[in-house]
Amino acid sequence: MLAASILVALFAASSALAIPAASASNKDRCQASVGTNAVADFGPFTLAALNKTIGVTSNQTGEALQLSPSVANSTGQYRSLATNATYPYVEFPTFRLVDGGLIGVNNASTGLGAEADNVRESYPFSFEVLHTALNPDPVFCAVVGTSPAGSNPTVLAVHGDTEHFSLCRSHAVNVDAGTDVPLDVVVYRPRANNHGLYNFRSCYSVYVQLVPTNTTAA
Repeated sequence: MLAASILVALFAASSALAIPAASASNKDRCQASVGTNAVADFGPFTLAALNKTIGVTSNQTGEALQLSPSVANSTGQYRSLATNATYPYVEFPTFRLVDGGLIGVNNASTGLGAEADNVRESYPFSFEVLHTALNPDPVFCAVVGTSPAGSNPTVLAVHGDTEHFSLCRSHAVNVDAGTDVPLDVVVYRPRANNHGLYNFRSCYSVYVQLVPTNTTAA
């Protein structure tokens, strides 16, 4: 598990997000499940996938991740989390952790926000895009530390776990064109029996990295 100390400045949540300041219970939950280097509030940041199979270095930034069409739900308001290489369209340029919930920061041009659903084993990450106030599941933490590979990236934990994320090849349907869009998506604890949501043999292990977009509190 990643371990080291971090000082994170708390930010004032915007009225558009309509989410309260961090509760002591979620901060305590992060520190109880991961360690004193875990926090329930962090950001803004972008998301990236650090390939664990080729080693991780202290100054490394992983492959950029973006919200993409959902590979698990055909309803239009849902998204998966895919590599920028397979889906190079930015709907939400930055993210935050707010009281343990993972959100795509409000898109000024559309008025939309995105909230991550509770992560289930063997399923791809799922976000819901909404016009209304966000109420994400408080199951995430940001962790800064030193990995066995000798690095100290800031990474995502879900239910206290930083180690069991993978990138897997999947696809979503382009409704307008009537074609499949191949996507490499983030999956938590992938399994061969996955309801046809992704190719299990394509999966490889990653950290989900939180890449700060500035060095000051929002």
